[in-house]
Amino acid sequence: LTAASLTAASLTAASLTVETAESRLEYLKSRGVEVETVEDRRAMNEERTGGVAEVVRQLMNTAGCSKETDEKVEGTEFAFVPHDTSKPIRSVFLPSVAAGSGDKLPAFVKPYFADSNAIDVNLLNEQATKQFSSGQLKGMDPSNISASAMNRVAAQGSVETFPLVHPGETNKFCGVYIYLDEVGLLKKLPPNLRASQIATSCGYAPPPNFYGDIFIGRVQTKPVMSNVDFKVGEDTDPGSVWMRRAVQENVDWQQEMNKVTNRTGELQPNKDGEGGVAKEEEGYSWTQDGEEVEIVISFKEPVDKKKVKVKCKPKTLNVTYGGEQKLDLQLYAAIDVDGMAWTCGSDAAGHMLTITVEKAEEGVSWPRVTK
Repeated sequence: LTAASLTAASLTAASLTVETAESRLEYLKSRGVEVETVEDRRAMNEERTGGVAEVVRQLMNTAGCSKETDEKVEGTEFAFVPHDTSKPIRSVFLPSVAAGSGDKLPAFVKPYFADSNAIDVNLLNEQATKQFSSGQLKGMDPSNISASAMNRVAAQGSVETFPLVHPGETNKFCGVYIYLDEVGLLKKLPPNLRASQIATSCGYAPPPNFYGDIFIGRVQTKPVMSNVDFKVGEDTDPGSVWMRRAVQENVDWQQEMNKVTNRTGELQPNKDGEGGVAKEEEGYSWTQDGEEVEIVISFKEPVDKKKVKVKCKPKTLNVTYGGEQKLDLQLYAAIDVDGMAWTCGSDAAGHMLTITVEKAEEGVSWPRVTK
């Protein structure tokens, strides 16, 4: 037999198989046997949800909307954590029909993050410059990233995965991950404090910042990668077994990665303004810790305190010197107005006016000073 004849034979066999399967299906249906195919299930799902993404439909219904189509969803449980702490953490389910090998949650939750919130161009340029100045992207031109392109990505939904704990032998190869809006920071979404607190419980210090609503799910990697249940209540409790073990498991994982990459003592990088390293901005620099933000304005001559006027409100800071405006900031987060103080002085670096403000919410890291 030639290759051509083998190919023809294969095509003929495939054709006969399809015809046989279709014939059998028609035969059964003609005799009153109910047969549900994959295509039938997809059509039923589209009709049931009215074209609304399943993850969105579940959250809408559990929020008290129409219950006409709110039948119980069978599938793998995971958690929805709103940024608004007045709203409860809720269960969401990856339907059985959507399950399979691999992590299916990024694709499943993606429609939730699709919206028309515009990207902040200044933040985009700042983040792009930071990313392109180091690491694997060093030397590339940040101008190649346009705001319009990022807005198109945001409109379609974009998901970032953050590991709360990596899979390993001690957790039976089950990793736990946060799924968040990849451009939440650039959209200026509000911080998700509960997500940061959970990351802290898992050993991340300082805690990462997450923006907007997030999801948390569990993935088992052996023997086959698949999504498994992450239960609200049992697994979201700060005292849960997996969270208590996560601190040491993450240390072990980092040590193994350091060995592989020939790095030693690798730590989480400080965020802007942390670790005593000032972040330079136009007209001022700033540092922060868990309780305060310190803003420094440099002067060429000694500062005359009689000329200094500092006015602050919970979300604004205004500084003038001799009638000239030096700062007019819309602050990233609220401050305690009664805790504001300022001093003027000089050192080897020059003359300066230092304003210290207390964060209204302690322990929250500011990604930037301004809103």
